[in-house]
Amino acid sequence: MKKICILLFAALIYSGVQAQKITEKEVDGNGSFKGKQFKKAPKRIYINSFNVYFQVFGSARANTTGGESLGRLKGNTNVAMGVFLDGVDNADFKELTNKVYDRYVSNLKNLGYEIISADEAGKTEELSDWVRKEGGEINAAQSVGFVKVTPENYAYYVKRETKKGKEKSGTFGNTGVLSKQMNDAVIADVNMTFYFVQMKTYDNEILGYSQVTGKPNFHMPRLLGDINNQVLTSANYAFGKNLTAPEAAINTTIKKGIWSDKPVFDSKMKFKESAVAGSKAIPDYAAIIFVNNANMSASHYMPCDAELYKAETERMMNEFLDVSLSRLSENLN
Repeated sequence: MKKICILLFAALIYSGVQAQKITEKEVDGNGSFKGKQFKKAPKRIYINSFNVYFQVFGSARANTTGGESLGRLKGNTNVAMGVFLDGVDNADFKELTNKVYDRYVSNLKNLGYEIISADEAGKTEELSDWVRKEGGEINAAQSVGFVKVTPENYAYYVKRETKKGKEKSGTFGNTGVLSKQMNDAVIADVNMTFYFVQMKTYDNEILGYSQVTGKPNFHMPRLLGDINNQVLTSANYAFGKNLTAPEAAINTTIKKGIWSDKPVFDSKMKFKESAVAGSKAIPDYAAIIFVNNANMSASHYMPCDAELYKAETERMMNEFLDVSLSRLSENLN
């Protein structure tokens, strides 16, 4: 009976999807423990974070230093390339995030969960001195070349925010404390990321040669690779507090990057030079991407099939979240 219930739930949340690409085989549960304890947790859940990171700009630089070598005098070389995403923009990112979030909330309710509001969470001692943020904004300060998007009609809390808009949530997770102060409610944290380009550099001091290349690389990665802001593509659930950790946790992350098999980008594409200040329209996100990064400049653009980009991005997000909810559902029976 238990297996039948799980299959029925999976059929419900996967309805309308023709080809399931992200399944249990593509994910792992590192950090999960005592999943069966979730059946004892209250059917109340607080969505502590729901972030989608879209790469909109890729850049790379290669250079060599000139000087005398083997009786020859060589000059310096310096090659830079900046590639921006063309075809989708801020409005599309917001629309995608809102649709996926609304579906996610609906599926949580179908599992019997009551959604705890940010107003209620903000009354806890843990969040009393945190900064409340309203969703639906585009934030380019979190990771260079990416915009972070949160859903509209959603609010969340951060420990602090820098003058440049970078959000800080503290060094240690507060999930257990927050859950305990909300009578052991389940805490959900969701992060998803999408790349569109891969940049490579080559330089040779002996030859006095430097090169930068790039190609389409549209996928959902396991990790946003910014050293200063590493974010796993993950959907995690936890509740209760046992000493310094939650009572139980069900974590879902992808094992490795998930690539679309659709022609979202031309796989044989060679970057086209773009006179950004000329007839080429500047994307809305450029205003916030470049404002704090004086060394970044767009020399090329990479056009995508906008409808395919949106369809594939939405599909992968929904499939990933569906797997996480299926794993949660399994532990409720």
